Amino acid sequence: MASYAAIAQPASEHDSRPNSTASSSRRPRRKETGYAGQASWPSSVINLVNTIIGAGVLAMPLAMSHMGIFLGVLVIMWSGLTAGFGLYLQTLCARYLDRGSASFFALSQITYPNAAVVFDAAIAIKCFGVGISYLIIIGDLMPGVVLGFNSHPSAEFLVNRHFWITAFMWVLCKI
Repeated sequence: MASYAAIAQPASEHDSRPNSTASSSRRPRRKETGYAGQASWPSSVINLVNTIIGAGVLAMPLAMSHMGIFLGVLVIMWSGLTAGFGLYLQTLCARYLDRGSASFFALSQITYPNAAVVFDAAIAIKCFGVGISYLIIIGDLMPGVVLGFNSHPSAEFLVNRHFWITAFMWVLCKI
């Protein structure tokens, strides 16, 4: 396997992101300085499963209702295969980074150094979209939850979706 250490940019004093110092070996030596990941293997697996199940629980019923059982299962299987292949490619690229310093930015610094900021921007836009989708779901579901507890609430604003979106945004901004 070829080493990408030759294309890694030298670290500048203004750059707070890690660069790779990989040698030609498959697994580089661990640096003694800098931040290393503190997550254990089980907590990493639980976090990944939580992310996958959370998105699947929200997306699968809608996909199946619009596409039907055959096409829905086919699309779900295709999505799983492409996600698995993407994770496989990330693990191949992460071998060229120091242990504990792997990130999307560090991987993009190795593969496409000039486009690393574009990758970060794409991830930020994706996270913003996920946050907006959760607020939309909250706005759609919370008025029904209030009506489930009390079919005639005394405060009419509790069945207004704009109230719930604003309330959850206020809570998130405080965090």
